[in-house]
Amino acid sequence: MVSGVYWSVGARAVNEDTVVLEAVHTDMGKCTLMVVCDGIGSLPHGEVVSGYVSECLIRWFYGAGLRMYHCSVRKIRRSLRKCIYDCHMELKETAKSLGISWGTTCTCVYIRGSRYICMHLGDSAAFVFGRMCESSAFLRIRRAYLSGAGVEQITGVHVNARNELVRCVGSMGYFEPDFHTGRLCRGSGILVASDGFAGNFGLREMGECLCMGADVTQERLEHRLAGLGNEAAARGCGDNRSAVCVIM
Repeated sequence: MVSGVYWSVGARAVNEDTVVLEAVHTDMGKCTLMVVCDGIGSLPHGEVVSGYVSECLIRWFYGAGLRMYHCSVRKIRRSLRKCIYDCHMELKETAKSLGISWGTTCTCVYIRGSRYICMHLGDSAAFVFGRMCESSAFLRIRRAYLSGAGVEQITGVHVNARNELVRCVGSMGYFEPDFHTGRLCRGSGILVASDGFAGNFGLREMGECLCMGADVTQERLEHRLAGLGNEAAARGCGDNRSAVCVIM
């Protein structure tokens, strides 16, 4: 497995994005956690909230995720859902005591072996690319290849017609996160990115950049991610830009 991370403050004074990449070899197999949380810029302390949610998911990974290698998808989803619910309620209670509102998006991917589970709230995004074995997005992936894109977004965007967030962690009411599951083969991968990074490119552009073949290395992958980030800046994006990518 090859992995890479990109993280840039952009033109902002503070980077309110938090990225996580944790990979552990266990007796049962390899487990990986990928997270991107993007603090809501119009609310205070976005970097604090995104960091806290990321820390909660890291604690879940080492406290529960590593032991759930052979558990059913349903059980893992239930465990992740409880983690994000507890995190949301703690943030709401703290914000109430401080007399403020705050929140963050959260896109999280847990990989055990070749199988992945994606949990999502907000307008960050997760994408799968490369040759897929089996996944909930298999037919869409096949159509993407036929069209030459080579990459498919597996998360929705929780915004309204005014492009305002309608789901997040720590603000508003609690909303059930979306879940997506699938399986990766050698040469396929997952990208998790904030909207400041992913919102500037079409699927074809991302596919051409990320599908690198068998000679991919961490250095090449991070160079490609940085190239996408720089191109987003050249197109006028001043937002924080964050991405974490894993290729099997």
